[in-house]
Amino acid sequence: MDEESGYESDEALLELEGVTKYFAQESGLLAGLQFDPSQFPPISVDRSTVKAVDDVSLEIQPGETLGLVGESGCGKSTLGRTILRLLEPTDGDIYFKGENLADLGGEALRQTRSDMQMIFQDPQSSLDPRMKVGQIIEEPMRAHDMLDDEGREARAKELLEKVGLDPRHYNRYPHAFSGGQRQRINLARALSVDPDFVVCDEPVSALDVSIQAQVLNTMDRLQDEFGLTYLFIAHDLSVIRHISDRVAVMYLGHIVELAEKEELFENPQHPYTRALLESIPVPDPRENGARGVLEGEVPSPANPPSGCRFRTRCPRLIAPDEYDWTDEKWAQTRAFMRAVKRRAFEPMPAARVEAEFFDGNPPRGEAGAIVSDAIELVATDGERSGGGEAGDDGDDQSDRWTAATDLLLESFAERSICAREKPAYELEAEYGDGEHVAACHLHR
Repeated sequence: MDEESGYESDEALLELEGVTKYFAQESGLLAGLQFDPSQFPPISVDRSTVKAVDDVSLEIQPGETLGLVGESGCGKSTLGRTILRLLEPTDGDIYFKGENLADLGGEALRQTRSDMQMIFQDPQSSLDPRMKVGQIIEEPMRAHDMLDDEGREARAKELLEKVGLDPRHYNRYPHAFSGGQRQRINLARALSVDPDFVVCDEPVSALDVSIQAQVLNTMDRLQDEFGLTYLFIAHDLSVIRHISDRVAVMYLGHIVELAEKEELFENPQHPYTRALLESIPVPDPRENGARGVLEGEVPSPANPPSGCRFRTRCPRLIAPDEYDWTDEKWAQTRAFMRAVKRRAFEPMPAARVEAEFFDGNPPRGEAGAIVSDAIELVATDGERSGGGEAGDDGDDQSDRWTAATDLLLESFAERSICAREKPAYELEAEYGDGEHVAACHLHR
Protein backbone atom coordinates (compact mmCIF):
# COMPACT_ATOMS: atom_id res chain seq x y z
CA MET A 1 0.00 0.00 0.00
CA ASP A 2 1.15 3.56 -0.83
CA GLU A 3 0.77 5.38 2.50
CA GLU A 4 0.69 8.87 0.96
CA SER A 5 -2.08 8.18 -1.54
CA GLY A 6 -3.87 5.26 0.13
CA TYR A 7 -3.41 3.22 -3.04
CA GLU A 8 -3.75 -0.56 -2.69
CA SER A 9 -1.46 -2.57 -4.99
CA ASP A 10 -4.30 -4.93 -5.92
CA GLU A 11 -6.38 -2.03 -7.30
CA ALA A 12 -6.21 -0.66 -10.83
CA LEU A 13 -3.08 1.44 -11.31
CA LEU A 14 -4.87 3.74 -13.75
CA GLU A 15 -8.61 4.28 -14.09
CA LEU A 16 -10.28 6.53 -16.65
CA GLU A 17 -13.87 7.66 -16.17
CA GLY A 18 -15.50 9.50 -19.06
CA VAL A 19 -12.26 11.08 -20.26
CA THR A 20 -12.93 13.57 -23.04
CA LYS A 21 -10.64 15.82 -25.06
CA TYR A 22 -12.09 18.35 -27.49
CA PHE A 23 -10.18 20.86 -29.59
CA ALA A 24 -11.61 24.18 -30.78
CA GLN A 25 -11.04 24.59 -34.50
CA GLU A 26 -11.41 27.81 -36.41
CA SER A 27 -11.95 27.92 -40.14
CA GLY A 28 -11.61 30.61 -42.78
CA LEU A 29 -8.93 32.87 -44.19
CA LEU A 30 -8.32 34.72 -40.89
CA ALA A 31 -8.41 31.66 -38.61
CA GLY A 32 -5.61 31.61 -36.07
CA LEU A 33 -4.74 35.32 -36.43
CA GLN A 34 -4.80 37.53 -33.36
CA PHE A 35 -6.35 41.01 -33.56
CA ASP A 36 -6.35 43.95 -31.17
CA PRO A 37 -10.06 44.71 -30.60
CA SER A 38 -9.23 48.40 -30.06
CA GLN A 39 -7.75 48.63 -33.55
CA PHE A 40 -10.00 46.27 -35.52
CA PRO A 41 -13.76 45.76 -35.49
CA PRO A 42 -15.07 42.30 -34.38
CA ILE A 43 -14.58 39.64 -37.04
CA SER A 44 -16.84 36.60 -37.26
CA VAL A 45 -14.87 33.35 -37.52
CA ASP A 46 -16.53 29.96 -37.79
CA ARG A 47 -15.57 27.65 -34.94
CA SER A 48 -16.08 23.92 -34.72
CA THR A 49 -15.18 21.40 -32.04
CA VAL A 50 -13.03 18.39 -32.88
CA LYS A 51 -14.02 15.49 -30.63
CA ALA A 52 -10.66 13.73 -30.57
CA VAL A 53 -11.41 11.64 -27.46
CA ASP A 54 -15.00 11.27 -26.34
CA ASP A 55 -16.16 9.61 -23.11
CA VAL A 56 -13.44 6.96 -22.71
CA SER A 57 -13.56 4.74 -19.61
CA LEU A 58 -11.12 1.88 -18.91
CA GLU A 59 -8.76 0.45 -16.30
CA ILE A 60 -5.13 -0.63 -16.45
CA GLN A 61 -3.91 -3.08 -13.85
CA PRO A 62 -0.43 -2.98 -12.26
CA GLY A 63 2.18 -4.82 -14.32
CA GLU A 64 0.04 -5.35 -17.41
CA THR A 65 0.37 -4.08 -20.96
CA LEU A 66 -2.82 -2.65 -22.43
CA GLY A 67 -2.61 -2.38 -26.20
CA LEU A 68 -4.49 0.52 -27.78
CA VAL A 69 -5.07 0.03 -31.51
CA GLY A 70 -6.96 1.78 -34.29
CA GLU A 71 -6.59 3.61 -37.58
CA SER A 72 -4.53 6.78 -37.84
CA GLY A 73 -6.46 9.76 -36.51
CA CYS A 74 -8.75 7.78 -34.20
CA GLY A 75 -7.48 9.57 -31.05
CA LYS A 76 -4.96 7.05 -29.67
CA SER A 77 -2.06 9.47 -29.18
CA THR A 78 -4.37 12.20 -27.90
CA LEU A 79 -5.69 9.83 -25.24
CA GLY A 80 -2.14 8.90 -24.17
CA ARG A 81 -1.09 12.54 -23.88
CA THR A 82 -4.29 13.45 -22.03
CA ILE A 83 -3.70 10.69 -19.47
CA LEU A 84 -0.27 12.18 -18.68
CA ARG A 85 -1.75 15.73 -18.62
CA LEU A 86 0.45 16.79 -21.52
CA LEU A 87 -2.94 17.82 -22.89
CA GLU A 88 -5.60 19.15 -20.55
CA PRO A 89 -8.73 16.94 -20.47
CA THR A 90 -11.96 18.65 -21.45
CA ASP A 91 -13.93 16.45 -19.08
CA GLY A 92 -13.65 13.24 -17.07
CA ASP A 93 -11.48 11.83 -14.31
CA ILE A 94 -8.03 10.20 -14.50
CA TYR A 95 -7.22 8.22 -11.36
CA PHE A 96 -3.60 7.19 -10.95
CA LYS A 97 -2.86 5.23 -7.76
CA GLY A 98 -6.22 6.42 -6.47
CA GLU A 99 -5.46 10.12 -7.03
CA ASN A 100 -7.38 12.15 -9.62
CA LEU A 101 -4.80 13.66 -11.97
CA ALA A 102 -7.46 15.88 -13.53
CA ASP A 103 -7.58 17.84 -10.24
CA LEU A 104 -3.82 18.20 -9.81
CA GLY A 105 -1.76 21.19 -10.79
CA GLY A 106 1.50 22.95 -10.10
CA GLU A 107 3.98 21.19 -7.83
CA ALA A 108 1.65 18.26 -7.05
CA LEU A 109 1.37 17.40 -10.75
CA ARG A 110 5.12 17.86 -11.28
CA GLN A 111 5.94 15.40 -8.53
CA THR A 112 3.50 12.85 -9.91
CA ARG A 113 5.14 12.98 -13.34
CA SER A 114 8.13 10.99 -12.08
CA ASP A 115 5.78 7.99 -11.80
CA MET A 116 4.48 8.43 -15.37
CA GLN A 117 6.66 8.68 -18.44
CA MET A 118 6.21 8.57 -22.22
CA ILE A 119 8.09 7.08 -25.16
CA PHE A 120 7.37 9.07 -28.29
CA GLN A 121 6.84 7.76 -31.81
CA ASP A 122 9.69 9.44 -33.67
CA PRO A 123 13.05 8.37 -32.19
CA GLN A 124 14.83 11.23 -33.95
CA SER A 125 12.73 14.33 -33.26
CA SER A 126 12.14 13.32 -29.62
CA LEU A 127 15.87 13.61 -28.82
CA ASP A 128 17.57 17.02 -28.61
CA PRO A 129 20.38 16.91 -31.22
CA ARG A 130 22.42 19.43 -29.20
CA MET A 131 22.55 17.27 -26.10
CA LYS A 132 24.72 14.24 -25.49
CA VAL A 133 23.08 10.93 -24.70
CA GLY A 134 24.12 11.09 -21.07
CA GLN A 135 22.58 14.55 -20.66
CA ILE A 136 19.35 13.38 -22.29
CA ILE A 137 18.96 10.45 -19.90
CA GLU A 138 19.91 12.54 -16.87
CA GLU A 139 17.55 15.41 -17.68
CA PRO A 140 14.41 13.88 -16.04
CA MET A 141 16.44 13.00 -12.92
CA ARG A 142 17.73 16.56 -12.73
CA ALA A 143 14.19 17.96 -13.13
CA HIS A 144 13.01 15.84 -10.18
CA ASP A 145 16.11 16.49 -8.02
CA MET A 146 17.13 12.84 -8.03
CA LEU A 147 20.67 11.92 -6.98
CA ASP A 148 23.79 14.07 -7.33
CA ASP A 149 25.89 14.53 -10.47
CA GLU A 150 27.91 11.38 -9.93
CA GLY A 151 24.82 9.36 -9.06
CA ARG A 152 22.98 10.53 -12.18
CA GLU A 153 25.92 9.69 -14.42
CA ALA A 154 26.23 6.23 -12.89
CA ARG A 155 22.49 5.56 -13.34
CA ALA A 156 22.55 6.82 -16.93
CA LYS A 157 25.38 4.45 -17.83
CA GLU A 158 23.63 1.59 -16.04
CA LEU A 159 20.44 2.24 -18.00
CA LEU A 160 22.33 2.39 -21.31
CA GLU A 161 23.55 -1.11 -20.57
CA LYS A 162 20.07 -2.23 -19.50
CA VAL A 163 18.56 -1.17 -22.84
CA GLY A 164 21.27 -2.90 -24.85
CA LEU A 165 23.69 -0.04 -25.57
CA ASP A 166 27.33 0.46 -24.63
CA PRO A 167 27.80 2.68 -21.54
CA ARG A 168 30.77 4.23 -23.37
CA HIS A 169 28.23 5.86 -25.68
CA TYR A 170 27.41 8.23 -22.82
CA ASN A 171 29.19 11.18 -24.49
CA ARG A 172 27.89 10.65 -28.03
CA TYR A 173 25.24 12.75 -29.76
CA PRO A 174 21.94 11.27 -31.07
CA HIS A 175 22.95 11.60 -34.73
CA ALA A 176 25.58 8.92 -34.19
CA PHE A 177 22.91 6.27 -33.53
CA SER A 178 20.50 4.31 -35.70
CA GLY A 179 16.73 4.57 -35.31
CA GLY A 180 16.52 1.48 -33.14
CA GLN A 181 19.35 2.71 -30.91
CA ARG A 182 17.69 6.12 -30.54
CA GLN A 183 14.50 4.46 -29.39
CA ARG A 184 16.52 2.54 -26.79
CA ILE A 185 17.85 5.90 -25.59
CA ASN A 186 14.26 7.11 -25.30
CA LEU A 187 13.48 4.02 -23.25
CA ALA A 188 16.46 4.66 -20.98
CA ARG A 189 15.34 8.27 -20.49
CA ALA A 190 11.83 7.14 -19.55
CA LEU A 191 13.23 4.67 -17.00
CA SER A 192 15.65 7.14 -15.42
CA VAL A 193 13.14 8.40 -12.82
CA ASP A 194 11.97 4.86 -11.96
CA PRO A 195 8.34 5.24 -13.17
CA ASP A 196 5.49 2.83 -12.56
CA PHE A 197 3.55 3.65 -15.73
CA VAL A 198 4.83 4.30 -19.27
CA VAL A 199 2.78 5.43 -22.28
CA CYS A 200 4.42 3.99 -25.40
CA ASP A 201 3.17 6.00 -28.38
CA GLU A 202 3.87 3.78 -31.40
CA PRO A 203 7.48 3.31 -30.25
CA VAL A 204 8.44 0.89 -33.04
CA SER A 205 6.37 2.15 -36.00
CA ALA A 206 9.30 4.18 -37.39
CA LEU A 207 11.72 1.24 -37.19
CA ASP A 208 12.58 -1.53 -39.64
CA VAL A 209 10.72 -4.78 -39.01
CA SER A 210 13.94 -6.57 -38.05
CA ILE A 211 14.68 -3.93 -35.40
CA GLN A 212 11.09 -3.80 -34.08
CA ALA A 213 11.33 -7.28 -32.57
CA GLN A 214 14.58 -6.43 -30.79
CA VAL A 215 13.15 -3.26 -29.22
CA LEU A 216 9.91 -5.03 -28.25
CA ASN A 217 11.81 -7.86 -26.59
CA THR A 218 13.91 -5.31 -24.69
CA MET A 219 10.76 -3.52 -23.50
CA ASP A 220 9.24 -6.84 -22.44
CA ARG A 221 12.34 -7.77 -20.44
CA LEU A 222 12.55 -4.37 -18.76
CA GLN A 223 8.87 -4.53 -17.82
CA ASP A 224 9.53 -7.63 -15.74
CA GLU A 225 12.76 -6.23 -14.29
CA PHE A 226 11.40 -2.81 -13.29
CA GLY A 227 7.78 -3.77 -12.59
CA LEU A 228 6.42 -1.46 -15.29
CA THR A 229 2.87 -0.99 -16.55
CA TYR A 230 2.51 -0.09 -20.23
CA LEU A 231 -0.14 1.62 -22.32
CA PHE A 232 1.13 0.50 -25.72
CA ILE A 233 -0.31 2.52 -28.62
CA ALA A 234 0.02 1.09 -32.13
CA HIS A 235 -1.81 0.64 -35.41
CA ASP A 236 -0.04 -2.65 -36.16
CA LEU A 237 -2.07 -5.55 -34.76
CA SER A 238 0.86 -7.94 -35.12
CA VAL A 239 2.89 -5.78 -32.72
CA ILE A 240 -0.08 -5.49 -30.35
CA ARG A 241 -0.51 -9.26 -30.29
CA HIS A 242 3.18 -9.76 -29.48
CA ILE A 243 3.38 -7.48 -26.45
CA SER A 244 -0.11 -6.90 -24.99
CA ASP A 245 -2.07 -8.63 -22.24
CA ARG A 246 -5.35 -6.89 -23.08
CA VAL A 247 -6.37 -4.92 -26.16
CA ALA A 248 -8.61 -1.87 -26.54
CA VAL A 249 -9.80 -1.00 -30.06
CA MET A 250 -10.43 2.68 -30.72
CA TYR A 251 -12.48 4.28 -33.50
CA LEU A 252 -13.17 8.00 -33.90
CA GLY A 253 -12.55 8.82 -30.24
CA HIS A 254 -14.47 5.86 -28.77
CA ILE A 255 -13.35 2.51 -27.38
CA VAL A 256 -15.42 0.06 -29.47
CA GLU A 257 -14.04 -3.23 -28.09
CA LEU A 258 -12.00 -4.28 -25.06
CA ALA A 259 -10.89 -7.82 -24.21
CA GLU A 260 -7.95 -9.99 -23.30
CA LYS A 261 -5.53 -10.54 -26.16
CA GLU A 262 -6.45 -14.11 -27.01
CA GLU A 263 -10.16 -13.39 -26.68
CA LEU A 264 -10.01 -10.40 -29.00
CA PHE A 265 -7.93 -12.05 -31.69
CA GLU A 266 -9.82 -15.35 -31.66
CA ASN A 267 -13.32 -14.06 -30.91
CA PRO A 268 -13.70 -10.46 -32.20
CA GLN A 269 -17.22 -9.16 -31.65
CA HIS A 270 -17.20 -5.73 -33.28
CA PRO A 271 -17.31 -5.34 -37.10
CA TYR A 272 -14.51 -2.76 -36.96
CA THR A 273 -12.24 -5.12 -35.03
CA ARG A 274 -12.98 -7.88 -37.52
CA ALA A 275 -12.11 -5.57 -40.40
CA LEU A 276 -8.80 -4.65 -38.75
CA LEU A 277 -7.92 -8.30 -38.21
CA GLU A 278 -8.81 -9.21 -41.79
CA SER A 279 -6.54 -6.44 -43.05
CA ILE A 280 -3.40 -7.95 -41.48
CA PRO A 281 -1.03 -8.84 -44.36
CA VAL A 282 -0.59 -12.55 -45.04
CA PRO A 283 3.12 -13.47 -45.22
CA ASP A 284 2.54 -16.30 -47.71
CA PRO A 285 2.34 -14.78 -51.25
CA ARG A 286 0.46 -17.87 -52.41
CA GLU A 287 -2.40 -17.09 -50.04
CA ASN A 288 -5.43 -16.04 -52.08
CA GLY A 289 -7.97 -15.51 -49.31
CA ALA A 290 -10.19 -12.44 -49.51
CA ARG A 291 -8.92 -9.50 -47.46
CA GLY A 292 -11.23 -7.27 -45.50
CA VAL A 293 -11.51 -3.77 -46.97
CA LEU A 294 -13.48 -1.06 -45.20
CA GLU A 295 -15.51 1.09 -47.55
CA GLY A 296 -15.84 4.83 -47.24
CA GLU A 297 -13.87 7.50 -45.43
CA VAL A 298 -13.51 8.00 -41.68
CA PRO A 299 -16.07 10.68 -40.70
CA SER A 300 -14.84 14.01 -39.41
CA PRO A 301 -14.32 14.09 -35.61
CA ALA A 302 -15.81 17.59 -35.76
CA ASN A 303 -19.14 16.07 -36.81
CA PRO A 304 -19.15 12.39 -35.82
CA PRO A 305 -22.15 10.16 -36.59
CA SER A 306 -24.83 9.74 -33.95
CA GLY A 307 -25.24 6.45 -32.11
CA CYS A 308 -22.55 4.01 -33.19
CA ARG A 309 -19.76 6.03 -34.79
CA PHE A 310 -18.79 3.15 -37.05
CA ARG A 311 -22.24 2.84 -38.62
CA THR A 312 -21.45 4.90 -41.74
CA ARG A 313 -18.85 2.28 -42.77
CA CYS A 314 -20.27 -0.79 -41.09
CA PRO A 315 -20.98 -3.81 -43.35
CA ARG A 316 -23.51 -5.09 -40.79
CA LEU A 317 -25.72 -2.04 -40.24
CA ILE A 318 -28.93 -3.17 -38.53
CA ALA A 319 -32.16 -2.77 -40.52
CA PRO A 320 -34.70 -0.22 -39.22
CA ASP A 321 -37.61 -1.85 -37.41
CA GLU A 322 -40.29 0.10 -39.33
CA TYR A 323 -39.96 -2.03 -42.44
CA ASP A 324 -40.51 -5.70 -43.15
CA TRP A 325 -37.18 -7.04 -44.42
CA THR A 326 -35.62 -10.34 -45.28
CA ASP A 327 -31.90 -10.58 -44.58
CA GLU A 328 -31.21 -10.90 -48.29
CA LYS A 329 -33.19 -7.79 -49.27
CA TRP A 330 -31.64 -5.70 -46.50
CA ALA A 331 -28.14 -6.77 -47.59
CA GLN A 332 -28.98 -5.84 -51.18
CA THR A 333 -30.42 -2.49 -50.09
CA ARG A 334 -27.32 -1.72 -48.02
CA ALA A 335 -25.10 -2.45 -51.02
CA PHE A 336 -27.27 -0.22 -53.22
CA MET A 337 -27.25 2.55 -50.60
CA ARG A 338 -23.44 2.49 -50.35
CA ALA A 339 -23.07 2.48 -54.14
CA VAL A 340 -25.41 5.47 -54.53
CA LYS A 341 -23.64 7.38 -51.76
CA ARG A 342 -20.25 6.83 -53.46
CA ARG A 343 -21.71 7.21 -56.98
CA ALA A 344 -19.95 3.95 -57.70
CA PHE A 345 -21.78 3.06 -60.91
CA GLU A 346 -22.54 4.77 -64.19
CA PRO A 347 -26.14 5.95 -64.76
CA MET A 348 -28.17 3.16 -66.35
CA PRO A 349 -31.83 2.28 -67.02
CA ALA A 350 -33.95 1.44 -63.98
CA ALA A 351 -34.41 -2.18 -65.03
CA ARG A 352 -30.66 -2.64 -65.17
CA VAL A 353 -30.19 -1.05 -61.71
CA GLU A 354 -32.74 -3.50 -60.31
CA ALA A 355 -30.97 -6.40 -62.00
CA GLU A 356 -27.54 -5.22 -60.84
CA PHE A 357 -28.37 -4.77 -57.15
CA PHE A 358 -31.59 -6.72 -56.52
CA ASP A 359 -31.47 -9.59 -59.05
CA GLY A 360 -34.44 -7.95 -60.76
CA ASN A 361 -36.60 -8.29 -57.63
CA PRO A 362 -36.45 -5.15 -55.41
CA PRO A 363 -37.99 -5.11 -51.90
CA ARG A 364 -41.76 -4.98 -51.48
CA GLY A 365 -44.00 -2.69 -49.47
CA GLU A 366 -43.04 0.73 -48.09
CA ALA A 367 -39.32 -0.03 -48.19
CA GLY A 368 -39.64 -1.12 -51.82
CA ALA A 369 -41.40 2.13 -52.73
CA ILE A 370 -38.50 4.13 -51.26
CA VAL A 371 -35.95 2.01 -53.13
CA SER A 372 -37.92 2.46 -56.36
CA ASP A 373 -37.95 6.26 -55.90
CA ALA A 374 -34.18 6.24 -55.39
CA ILE A 375 -33.68 4.08 -58.49
CA GLU A 376 -35.82 6.47 -60.52
CA LEU A 377 -33.68 9.40 -59.38
CA VAL A 378 -30.42 7.87 -60.63
CA ALA A 379 -31.76 5.95 -63.63
CA THR A 380 -31.28 7.24 -67.18
CA ASP A 381 -34.85 6.54 -68.32
CA GLY A 382 -38.05 8.29 -67.25
CA GLU A 383 -39.02 11.94 -67.14
CA ARG A 384 -35.78 13.17 -65.58
CA SER A 385 -33.51 11.93 -68.35
CA GLY A 386 -34.43 14.48 -70.99
CA GLY A 387 -34.75 18.22 -71.49
CA GLY A 388 -32.66 21.12 -70.32
CA GLU A 389 -29.56 22.82 -71.65
CA ALA A 390 -26.53 20.69 -72.47
CA GLY A 391 -24.57 22.43 -69.75
CA ASP A 392 -27.29 21.72 -67.22
CA ASP A 393 -27.18 17.93 -67.63
CA GLY A 394 -24.19 17.43 -65.34
CA ASP A 395 -25.61 19.59 -62.55
CA ASP A 396 -29.02 17.93 -62.86
CA GLN A 397 -27.47 14.46 -62.65
CA SER A 398 -25.43 15.48 -59.59
CA ASP A 399 -28.54 16.85 -57.88
CA ARG A 400 -30.37 13.58 -58.53
CA TRP A 401 -27.53 11.53 -57.03
CA THR A 402 -27.60 13.77 -53.96
CA ALA A 403 -31.39 13.49 -53.66
CA ALA A 404 -31.23 9.68 -53.94
CA THR A 405 -28.50 9.51 -51.28
CA ASP A 406 -30.46 11.72 -48.88
CA LEU A 407 -33.64 9.69 -49.45
CA LEU A 408 -31.95 6.36 -48.72
CA LEU A 409 -29.97 7.58 -45.70
CA GLU A 410 -32.91 9.38 -44.09
CA SER A 411 -35.31 6.49 -44.71
CA PHE A 412 -33.04 3.61 -43.74
CA ALA A 413 -29.64 4.42 -42.18
CA GLU A 414 -30.84 7.22 -39.89
CA ARG A 415 -33.73 5.10 -38.59
CA SER A 416 -31.55 2.16 -37.60
CA ILE A 417 -30.90 1.60 -33.90
CA CYS A 418 -27.23 2.03 -34.84
CA ALA A 419 -27.95 5.73 -35.51
CA ARG A 420 -30.32 6.30 -32.59
CA GLU A 421 -28.52 4.81 -29.60
CA LYS A 422 -24.91 4.63 -28.42
CA PRO A 423 -24.05 0.93 -27.93
CA ALA A 424 -22.17 -0.68 -25.01
CA TYR A 425 -22.51 -4.38 -24.17
CA GLU A 426 -20.67 -6.72 -21.79
CA LEU A 427 -20.22 -10.16 -23.31
CA GLU A 428 -19.20 -13.54 -21.98
CA ALA A 429 -15.62 -14.33 -22.98
CA GLU A 430 -14.95 -17.61 -24.76
CA TYR A 431 -11.21 -17.55 -24.05
CA GLY A 432 -10.34 -16.93 -20.40
CA ASP A 433 -12.36 -15.26 -17.68
CA GLY A 434 -11.65 -11.60 -18.41
CA GLU A 435 -14.16 -8.95 -19.42
CA HIS A 436 -15.19 -8.55 -23.05
CA VAL A 437 -16.89 -5.27 -23.94
CA ALA A 438 -18.17 -4.51 -27.45
CA ALA A 439 -19.91 -1.33 -28.56
CA CYS A 440 -22.15 -2.90 -31.20
CA HIS A 441 -25.95 -3.25 -31.28
CA LEU A 442 -25.61 -6.69 -32.87
CA HIS A 443 -25.29 -7.92 -29.25
CA ARG A 444 -28.47 -6.28 -27.92
